[in-house]
Amino acid sequence: MPAEATFPIDELLDALGFRRVASKQQARRALIEGGLTNATKRNMAQSKRDAAIAAIAGRLATVCVAPACRSALAAGERRVVEVEPAGCEVCGGSDTARATRGMVAALVAARRTRLLVIGGSPNARHTLRDSLAGSAVSVAFVEGDRPTGTKRARELADAADVVVIWANTQLDHKVSQPFATAAPTKTFTCARRGVAALADAVAVHVGAARNSLSRSG
Repeated sequence: MPAEATFPIDELLDALGFRRVASKQQARRALIEGGLTNATKRNMAQSKRDAAIAAIAGRLATVCVAPACRSALAAGERRVVEVEPAGCEVCGGSDTARATRGMVAALVAARRTRLLVIGGSPNARHTLRDSLAGSAVSVAFVEGDRPTGTKRARELADAADVVVIWANTQLDHKVSQPFATAAPTKTFTCARRGVAALADAVAVHVGAARNSLSRSG
């Protein structure tokens, strides 16, 4: 009867984001607690792989170094372990997930949760909308090839807490120009492409405005 296939335990732990010595020790401890290995074994039967992943997930809450991920982590009774971004159960190594969580935290803290984005590609708008689904932040968009006129721009800006002109995307000047003057105190321009870049820019802008108000108060 052929021997059962095995795999290196450290290989699994690396894949799950446990690459530092301390985090690997915590993950191996979870496996031992689950009765799946001991302190000396290096390999594990392939048939135990799913059980090993479940044993770790049930005992450890994995998170990367990003502050937004740490604040969003729901650890419950599990031990919190810092892992590489790919193993973070909040962002999974996605810059977009990390950045949007940081943006949500900043907007909520500032009590400015209505976001209006001017421009952006259809894919970018779809990604941002999906990233914010279920959060406390609502987002509205103005497509970059559809001029609204001054009156409509003012109405949309008045209904928002933060207005972002997403430059260097699919955005005609005739569309963005009315928004630049509709509500200047709540409007800023993000010159970088990508949803993560936009989210980071919003978080920085809102944080800076909040700090400025605190100092002036």
